[in-house]
Amino acid sequence: MKKFLHDERGNVESALTLIPLMILFLSVLQLGIGVYGRITTEQSVQSFVAVSAMGLIPDTSLISAGVASIPLPGGGSLLMGTNQTYIPSITPLLPSGDRIKSTGIAVQE
Repeated sequence: MKKFLHDERGNVESALTLIPLMILFLSVLQLGIGVYGRITTEQSVQSFVAVSAMGLIPDTSLISAGVASIPLPGGGSLLMGTNQTYIPSITPLLPSGDRIKSTGIAVQE
């Protein structure tokens, strides 16, 4: 009988601590992934547009929408590229995930 009273196998306190801690950990991880994803996407789109402005043909897998060219009055053109990326959710606090829309701009002479 004494052994039964001191047994803690069915303790609920660990679950009540573990669940909020896991949600907090996943939310912080989601925040870090979102910031890193935004920076990486913006840099890759800007790099794609800059390489296109130099007349080189970059890897087209980096950007989905392509590059639009707007002629400028003094000659040359303004190149604009956009890309939309989706980062899936790993936390229950952001169920729809994170959509990132990035724009890169360069002047071609």
